[in-house]
Amino acid sequence: MGTEAKLRWGILGPGRIAQAFAGGVARSRTGRLVAIGTRDASRPGLAEAFPGARIHAGYEALLADPEVDAVYIATPHPAHVAWGVRAAAAGKHVLCEKPMGINAAEAAVLVGAARRAGVFLAEGYMYRAHPQTKRLAELVRGGAIGEVRMIQASFGFAARFNPDHRLFANDLAGGGILDVGGYPVSIARLVAGAAAGKPFLDPVRVVGAGHLGRTGVDEWTAAVLEFPGGVVAQVATGVSLALENTVRIFGTEGRIEVASPWFCSGKEGGTGTIVVTRPDGTAETVTIEEPGWLYAFEADAVGDAVAAGERESAFMSLADSLGNLKAMDAWRAAIGLEYGIETSARRAGAAGG
Repeated sequence: MGTEAKLRWGILGPGRIAQAFAGGVARSRTGRLVAIGTRDASRPGLAEAFPGARIHAGYEALLADPEVDAVYIATPHPAHVAWGVRAAAAGKHVLCEKPMGINAAEAAVLVGAARRAGVFLAEGYMYRAHPQTKRLAELVRGGAIGEVRMIQASFGFAARFNPDHRLFANDLAGGGILDVGGYPVSIARLVAGAAAGKPFLDPVRVVGAGHLGRTGVDEWTAAVLEFPGGVVAQVATGVSLALENTVRIFGTEGRIEVASPWFCSGKEGGTGTIVVTRPDGTAETVTIEEPGWLYAFEADAVGDAVAAGERESAFMSLADSLGNLKAMDAWRAAIGLEYGIETSARRAGAAGG
């Protein structure tokens, strides 16, 4: 694909995740970064962090740029849907950093807007586009450990408490579930689906327990997801507790362990491993040698889909994203976690109805 044919990306919001994605685009087959939109164009280091990109003062200016084909939304969680809807209305394809919305109902608004506008939309769970994740699904689907019975997955880290930081701020939809809890939920749904020969499965029941901190967000929490057919998943997350950040799958003929399920073979390429252990204790290591950058796979998945005229991704469909958020909604409900913006919206709806 020549330079002129490449998908021209704009990034809305210049934070750390935006820089990681920009690095992936720079090493992708299908895309190139042409612009970023920021509320503070005078912020030091922008040109160095996003080399070669035009710097637009304000998000609206980015959406008005005729040389931008696709927008990566990297704002704080509560702004994802609003800016995704505006990007779609401007005729831009959209890759929205997870979560697509703070709840499933909100995300459905963005899905509807993208469909009406006829643009591509996907949620940025980058690990889903990596070859390691595809290989894991193949192993499960092929019966490598017999019938799947239980899944264990976690993603948590210990951040320094700061009530004003987005991780701990209720008004920014902070806490573990929305920040990284969607990863273990999504891989549990992926594995349960693969075991049933489907792209994903949604749980029929979600129960959970967790600790809500002084700012009213989940600092550590765990849940059990029950799937059709009796598969059970144990998932955990947190922003104040470092967890194993691994995935284990237990079946009737052994178990599978993925030591690095979220960053796979590394953000900048490397070696990933999937260990299959038999009932007699013998183990086989499936090695994934991958020089490609993690976020480059995501960028190329979008680029390939757009070039093919598709309007959603193969690595995580829109139905998959909405199902994931419904499971996360149930997890939050189980531990009593609600954001102030949701409370306000519900009250406004009741007053208007």
